Formats: sequence, C-alpha cells, structure tokens
Amino acid sequence: MSGAIGGLLSSFSIRPTASLVMNLDATVGAMPGSNITTSASFDGSTQRLSTTGSLATGITEGTNMGTGNFTWECWVRATANVGYGTFIDTRGSKTGYSAVDTDGVYFGLDNNTLYPTYFQSTALITSSIALTVNTWTHVAVIRNSGTTTLYVGGVSGGTYVDNLDLSAPYVNIGGGATYSDDFAGQISNLRMVKGTAVYTAGFVPPTTTLRAIAGTNLLLPLTATVFTDMSSNLLAITNTGTVITTAQAPTLAAATTDFTGTYTITTTNAGATIAYSSANGGVFRKSTSLGTDSMIVGPNYVTSQSYTVFMAYKISATSAGRLLNTNSEASKDWLFGAYNGYPKAFYPNFSVNLPGSGADTVWHFAWGTFNTGTSLGQLYTATSTQPTSTSFTGTNSGGGGFNQLRLFSRSGGVEVQTADIGMIRVYNGVVTLAQVQSQYAAFKARFGY
Repeated sequence: MSGAIGGLLSSFSIRPTASLVMNLDATVGAMPGSNITTSASFDGSTQRLSTTGSLATGITEGTNMGTGNFTWECWVRATANVGYGTFIDTRGSKTGYSAVDTDGVYFGLDNNTLYPTYFQSTALITSSIALTVNTWTHVAVIRNSGTTTLYVGGVSGGTYVDNLDLSAPYVNIGGGATYSDDFAGQISNLRMVKGTAVYTAGFVPPTTTLRAIAGTNLLLPLTATVFTDMSSNLLAITNTGTVITTAQAPTLAAATTDFTGTYTITTTNAGATIAYSSANGGVFRKSTSLGTDSMIVGPNYVTSQSYTVFMAYKISATSAGRLLNTNSEASKDWLFGAYNGYPKAFYPNFSVNLPGSGADTVWHFAWGTFNTGTSLGQLYTATSTQPTSTSFTGTNSGGGGFNQLRLFSRSGGVEVQTADIGMIRVYNGVVTLAQVQSQYAAFKARFGY
C-alpha cells in the first residue's frame, strides 16, 4: 500500500459499508451487569479530549448535526466553581475556539457559576437549575422540531427556538486550548445523536450505561483509558494533557447487552475466572482453565448470511483451547482466534488455520469474513504491522453461519483458553481491506501497537 494512501487511511475512519450489528467491548469499565466505578477526570486547566476531522473530506467527526433534531447528553461532576467548564464544544478547531466558526456551539458551565449553558456567539440558554459541586448530574441539550431545550437532571432548565446549522468538524470534550474554558471535574457516558430528540419532555435520567441508537455519531463511555468511540464511526480520540480515569462514577449499572443495545450477554462465571481488567483500555480476562465459566453473545446467523467477525485478543498460555467458538456446534461449527496454542486461527467449518507456531502474548487483531454469494471467505490478521489476508473457500454449504458466539471455550466447557479479549464485533456483511486497515489505525494505540 502506498504511503499516500496509508496516511489517508490513518487520518480518519472509513465507515464500513456493512452494518454493525453486535459490539462487545470491555471499555465500559465493568463486567456485563456490574456497576461502573470510574470516569474521565479533567484538571480544569490542561486536559481535554478531542476528535479530528475536515469539512473538505466530509468526515465531520461526530458534530454534523445539521439543522434538524439532535441529542447531546452526559453525566458531569464539577469539583470547583471556577470560570467556564466545557462539557462539549464544537466551535473552531481541536485546539480551541475561533470566532469565525459560527456553526459551532458551546455546552458547559457559564462564567463563575454552576449554571449549565448552551450558546453559539451569544448566550442562547442559561439553565435556571444550578449544579451542585461534587455531585453527579445528567445534563442534556436536545433540539426537537426547532426548539432546543437544556435539561439538568431530566428537568428543563430553559429553551430556545433555533435552526442553527451545526456542522462544525470538531468536538472538544472537557475543554478548549485557547478559550480558558476547561472543566474541573469528571465526565461519564457521553453520547451525541443526530436526527433524534431522545427525550421530548421532562424525564428520569437513564440508570444504565448509554448504548448506540440510530444516528449515534459519538459514544464515549469515558470509563476506561484509552478512551474509545463506541459508535460505528470509530472516531479517533486525541488525549491532550493525559486525561485518565479516576475512582468516581455516577450510579449506573453496566448494561447486560452489547454496545448496540441489541444482544444480551450471558455470563457464566461461577468460579469468577472471567473478570474485567483495566489493562489496554479494558479487557475481559479469563485467568484459569475452569470450564464452567464462559460468555455467550451475539446474533444467530443462518448459513446463507454474509458476515464479518472481528476480535482483538491476547492468549496467555500454550493451552489447547478455543478462544471464540460457535455456541451450538450441532450444525454451525467453527472457531476463531486460537486453538492448540496457535494464534490467529479461523475455522469456518474447519477449512483454514493461519500460520503460527506456539502461543505468544502479544495482541492480535483478526477479521474473518464470509461472502455467501461467492462462497469465499477472507481472513485478515495483524499484530504490529498492517493487516494482511489469507483466502479460503467454504467447505460446507453457505460457509457455516453461527449460533451466537461463545468466549473462552467450546460448548460443554471443554478446550478452555485463558486469554484477554478486548472486543468482538459482528458486521452484517463483508467489510473491505481498506475498512480493515482503517479500524486497525483507530484501535492500535489502545492495545499498545
């Protein structure tokens, strides 16, 4: 691949043409169903998170809300009543405010108060409800049919009639570099949605972590460093000033569904051998070969379904185990990830084993695709280099499909694999090599590449 193309691919995320239907990611900061215990902490002077983008390329990195409905929401905990305090700022560039960018807006705390404010070049809404220092509060800005409402704890704090075209290419979170508007405190679970007013009247704030819904342009749990966009955009997050997580969190239970909010995660963890670890931005770690502990998640695909399965994993020993397996092997039997101590294995009906000699303890990215129209599968794998591919042809009709996915063992709790799994994604269709390389560029920093 040429250097010019490689540089372009690494500068932004290519949206997969296939639909993301299942996204299991440990970056939520807990095991499924467990309370989160951390959030992103900002010092009020030097720290912020930002996305990057360009209107020229059409990649607007989460802020392209247009003139229609939208929802911005997050939980905040202010630790000081000093100056401004940015929750979300889309004015100017990723380095701060610029008066010429009138299509951007500021959502945060007003000068020397704890009253949330939403404004463009002049104040549009200053909430009538103040925040309390050192207290978690859900805040939201929502435009519904031309009326924008600022909510504090689910209660309207003020409205404004507007049709601003919000198409600025950047998002700053927690501060801006040149406008002295950095936030002192913690932020958790930030979501930006285009086209939908999630709440149309007063509401009870959610009690579980946010999930992607239709139109979600940016989704940051902000509970595990490295910070990762969980929307299908896979936006790169720039961390300025070394924002880290801290032991503060709103009272939210981790959902028992994956990040698409569609598939229930079933966890059998009687021996507590599967646990959340904060390593590499969050992983699910299987520590022993106890066969009664497993995780089951994902769709049930018929044998005629084209699909892509992606996994980030690191095996921990040369055990003769299976890392990702079909839950029911009666008619749809394949495994993905590791077997007999070999890394980078993909068996759709046992048709291929990638090169490998013994276990290693480095992170692997692996994508397996099957195109039912051509009966052709494609495997892409990577460690510290760009992904390469190995082709295979399905040996059974339709390439197998799968009956959900079983992590760390095969059915019956045998052939157990000890390992770290960072994420698993299933796409309803076949992703391209360019899209694979874009995903690799977006995630490699999280896993230490």
